[in-house]
Amino acid sequence: MYIMIKTQVIKKGKDPIAVIIDYREYLRLKEMAQDRAEYAEAIDSEKKNRRLTPLKEVKKRLGL
Repeated sequence: MYIMIKTQVIKKGKDPIAVIIDYREYLRLKEMAQDRAEYAEAIDSEKKNRRLTPLKEVKKRLGL
């Protein structure tokens, strides 16, 4: 049986300092953060490894 835990915010005075969330929600959020980091890495890698060909060269290769 699965029991959903209600999210609770821990405060020091009026300032929030911690949050208690359901463990499954934590895992879901952690996976989303990892996916986002991997996506950003892939984009950066693509930008660094991209070789651009000048338009004149493309036209020459295509016989235009």
